[in-house]
Amino acid sequence: MSSFSDQDINSEDASHQYQQYRSLSAVAVVALFLGMISLLGLMAISMLPIAVGGIAIGLFAISSVTKNAEHVSGKPVAILGTVLSVFSLVAGASWFYYDEYVDIPEGYTVMQFGELQPDTEAIGKAPVPERAWKYDGEQILVKGYVYPHDKKNGLTRFVLVPDFDTCCFGGQPKITDMIEVHLKNNLKVDFSWNRRKIGGKLTINKQLKQIHDLKGVYYELDADYID
Repeated sequence: MSSFSDQDINSEDASHQYQQYRSLSAVAVVALFLGMISLLGLMAISMLPIAVGGIAIGLFAISSVTKNAEHVSGKPVAILGTVLSVFSLVAGASWFYYDEYVDIPEGYTVMQFGELQPDTEAIGKAPVPERAWKYDGEQILVKGYVYPHDKKNGLTRFVLVPDFDTCCFGGQPKITDMIEVHLKNNLKVDFSWNRRKIGGKLTINKQLKQIHDLKGVYYELDADYID
């Protein structure tokens, strides 16, 4: 029968201790962090690029830890981060597609805020572009955010904007980035950071209409649908 010598035992103990004290890969930790943050993409489409970055860094971390297994640990951490990023990307993109193109009420034409913006070569001319006039008097569906007026609850009249990039910092949104919404049929809405889907009859004014606490609007929406 063969037996282990004290030297063999000491060597195994040293090897075991070495395995225990391998440093955790920083890249693996970053991959897990991005994977967790990417879950926000389920609520905001703008967060999906983080999921893409999380997948790339996660795959790199898995490869790096595998190649340097004698010196670093953290492969399960990197795998978990990568899985979270993949889930966020697939689920977030699927939900965005459903909300944007499938979950649309009948009787409305989907309109994007971009179609209300003046052409760059039309600087100095009418702010309302020609392509926007086809929506004048039409039942349209547009998605945006309730502008943070002084009053926050029970709103029946408010301004809809495409994003919060300017107005969140006390700035004035572009005139063509604002639609004054008049809710009908006893509909009301509270201010929130959520994107809203609003439908109704769009009216385009040839002259700037003055409104409280803002320069004014060219676009008005008599809304009978809000989600």
